Amino acid sequence: MKRYALALSVIAGLACFDVSSPIPAVISLSPILDSLYAGDSLAARKVTYYNSNGQVVAPPPITWTIAPDTIATIDAVTGVVHGVKKGIALVTAAATGANPGLALVVVSRTLDLTLLMDTVVLMPGDTLSLGPYLAVKQKGGGGYALHFDSSTAPKVYTMDTTRGLITAGAISGAARYVARVSAGPTTVADTGAVNVLVLTDTSERGYFYESVLGTAIRHHGGSATATNFNKLNSKVAFQLLDSAISSDSTMRDFTTVVLRDSIPGLGTYVIDSINPQEAYATRGLDPVCVPPRPWGLWHSIRLVLPASEIWAYSHGQTSTDSIAGQLVITHLGGATNGVIVGGRYTFVAQRQDLYGDPLGVELVRGTFVTPLRRRVNTCQL
Repeated sequence: MKRYALALSVIAGLACFDVSSPIPAVISLSPILDSLYAGDSLAARKVTYYNSNGQVVAPPPITWTIAPDTIATIDAVTGVVHGVKKGIALVTAAATGANPGLALVVVSRTLDLTLLMDTVVLMPGDTLSLGPYLAVKQKGGGGYALHFDSSTAPKVYTMDTTRGLITAGAISGAARYVARVSAGPTTVADTGAVNVLVLTDTSERGYFYESVLGTAIRHHGGSATATNFNKLNSKVAFQLLDSAISSDSTMRDFTTVVLRDSIPGLGTYVIDSINPQEAYATRGLDPVCVPPRPWGLWHSIRLVLPASEIWAYSHGQTSTDSIAGQLVITHLGGATNGVIVGGRYTFVAQRQDLYGDPLGVELVRGTFVTPLRRRVNTCQL
């Protein structure tokens, strides 16, 4: 089961500088995200060198490194990458007197299976089909067979081994699940977890788990809160807010989904696009207190130096379709002092620092179980 967090911000500054000091040169690499199969090679990243005046000039000699070198190796002079085994590696291009350039390379096996949402949080009786949350890569194409192991903890969940349909049991608990893909004599597997959470009172803590895939990568969980709140016009809207801190306490991430109306019941709710200008609007047009449409945000803060932030806003991927994803409510039931809500969300987000770059896309997927609280003082003029 994966337990890692990796963030890369190439366009944003990677360090804090004294403004009285000369501005250092900057190395920029392109593409900042690429992939290859184990055993294959990848051409060197394109280098753009900005001198201290911000002008593009011929770069000085570049020294290439990669980490971890157990995933991929790199020629220190030519920058050519060679894939070793499945994983993600960080390429660094360095030159004297310049901020280094960074890029990610993803190495896959010739037959590879990746769980796009490796841990799921469900309530008793919930079902989830794993099909949309699996990615299979096969070098050269061809047919393959996908199947799942039976549950090792049937009181926590049961598994349809052919369809990958999880059904949550009636008790709180966590148990692993295993997906396998086979092509000829080759079989590979990936392991995730099912976490069933029974909440009976709104004073209890909500929980979520999510995966974020793109130039920033996360697989983590933390606290979840859901709120019906009064907008500035006194009508009621809905907000889901998830918060997680990395295991080494260096990063804190937030995911939020805002709907223009309260949730009336079970169902699927659209997550639309929002641009940075709308998200940074003045208080009178606050996107939470006066949401222009349903929208989502993924926000990551680096808590140690060099400090940095990533803002990624829900963003449709075509000029004619602004729909970025959906929020699905699978459980809305009574509890002591209120209601418990459970479900999942999936949306495409565009990083603000890479807003015009296709590689700035982050795919945000999560599941949650949390009390649904009511607030009347969230928005005040």
